[in-house]
Amino acid sequence: MHGLTALAVLRLGLSLTVGPEWDSNANRAEVLAGDAQPADPPQASFLVRTTAQGWLSWVTRHNLLRVSASVGGKIFFSPEVQDQDVFVMQLAAEDRVRLARMLHVAVLGDYYDAFQAPVPPARARDFRNGDAQARLYVPHKLGELVLTGGFRGFEYKPNPAFNFLAGQLGVNAIARLRLGPAQDQELDFASSYHVEQRFFAGVVDYLNESQHVPAPSTGMPACSLGQPIQAYCLMAGSDLRNDWLHEMGVEATWVGPLLVSLGYGMQLDRSNSFGQSLLRHIFTVKLAYRLPWSLYAAAKAQVYLTRYLDPVLLDPGVNSQTFVTIDDENRNALVLDLERPIGGTGLAIDARYSWFTNELAAQSAVRFQRHVIYLGLTYRVGAR
Repeated sequence: MHGLTALAVLRLGLSLTVGPEWDSNANRAEVLAGDAQPADPPQASFLVRTTAQGWLSWVTRHNLLRVSASVGGKIFFSPEVQDQDVFVMQLAAEDRVRLARMLHVAVLGDYYDAFQAPVPPARARDFRNGDAQARLYVPHKLGELVLTGGFRGFEYKPNPAFNFLAGQLGVNAIARLRLGPAQDQELDFASSYHVEQRFFAGVVDYLNESQHVPAPSTGMPACSLGQPIQAYCLMAGSDLRNDWLHEMGVEATWVGPLLVSLGYGMQLDRSNSFGQSLLRHIFTVKLAYRLPWSLYAAAKAQVYLTRYLDPVLLDPGVNSQTFVTIDDENRNALVLDLERPIGGTGLAIDARYSWFTNELAAQSAVRFQRHVIYLGLTYRVGAR
């Protein structure tokens, strides 16, 4: 029994977060340049945000199993933005096997789902995403090389035109250097490349179905001869949409008395759908420092520079998204975080300020501003 205990270690952890927040643009409204007034102006609101996360790891001599799950939600106080109330869930798992000292293989999966409140005016942005991957690790004391291949499925709930299935490949490399007289400082260099071929069939599938499904108002198929002309009946064309998305990034991180990280990323989307191809540059700076009185401060600044490769951008609202989480903004951002642990209780006070504004794009005809202020409590127990 003692031998089994020495070879297997189980770690569990739990985190609970809750707090009030103020959002100056809860409906993510864009304002037209000039004097034109938008039909849906920005709406400010207070809200309550809460998240619960749990994780476990099971470590043996040749195997590492990791599982994590989280649920969370936001409830807005203003009735004008109650359609932005959202419940989010995520589940991830990885089983990693050590075949040799410098060769590990793993299978992993991730599922994410967001559910917005189905109330008027229904400004929905929710979606679900799932992927399954196989991964090859080549670890070394000076760094690591990771090769990944897999499959991804995505459903954009407000509009089936943006649903896709995708095959993906990726490679990540990281090099670590120990510095300082006591070797207590670290300099990391990381690089990554990811390619994804996306197959869209949303509009074509919908139109094919509409030829056989009667519309409730008329009893006739919505796009059939003699029915009122709808925009979605004209936009599909005869070919399925097919995108190649390339993503690459480089990052340098120094960990010492101060954490400093500088990063550059690029996204290139080549699409056969007019108006959806783009080239995006992403510049990121991160800082973290332990202040007096056990205050932990972190700052992140991110600048997006986007060029749309077709003459006219048809759908900026969706084209500017990469659908990572319901809260993500592919816009210039500044995020400031403060955390103050309360002794050894596991409790901590959190404060965060986030500012989002327009990504830099030559074809942009809109302005966007969003300020978010959060103050809450976090309780952590177990392994981190």
